[in-house]
Amino acid sequence: MNRAVRTPGPWRRAALVGLAWLAAGCVLTEDQRIDKELAEGHFEIHAGQPTSALKAPATFAYAPGSTVHLADNRFDSFEIEGLLRSALAARLGSLRLTAAPGATPDYLVGYLVTADEGAMVAEAMSSIGMPAPRQGEDRNLPQGTLVLAISEPGANRLIWKGSIVGAIDPESGPERRQERVDLAVAALLRELADS
Repeated sequence: MNRAVRTPGPWRRAALVGLAWLAAGCVLTEDQRIDKELAEGHFEIHAGQPTSALKAPATFAYAPGSTVHLADNRFDSFEIEGLLRSALAARLGSLRLTAAPGATPDYLVGYLVTADEGAMVAEAMSSIGMPAPRQGEDRNLPQGTLVLAISEPGANRLIWKGSIVGAIDPESGPERRQERVDLAVAALLRELADS
């Protein structure tokens, strides 16, 4: 059975082109999406300037003390840690840093989600095996703060550190947790990339 294929008339083609153009204009860039999410939430970002530029391509490994330790050793800690490592691997990959399991890495990446109210930056840094912040940079970190730091393992030198308050919420559902962890990592590493 032969069927004739109808091509849309000129008005219909123009309408389809117009709709495609409108849809393309509504798609947010990654930076716009991050800005929108940050504006809608109550997040507080602290990020320093890197002490030196990251060389790329390069390798990284997670600092041995890196952990997500929520109050009462909640099971959610393991889930959030998996989400965090997945988001870090993807975002560091876009900076041309790849994981180097079993090899000596160019950089150590340390992370910590604070379990207690009022933890200090110096405490957090030492618990993830990172050099302490400079004098005068220590401050209280509210519970649920994500701290990220990058150092050179051979020189024991801190390259960069940043933190975001309010992004990690274990009380939210699994899908929302993944979105928030990805947002936190993306927002912090964007600060590093823009420096």
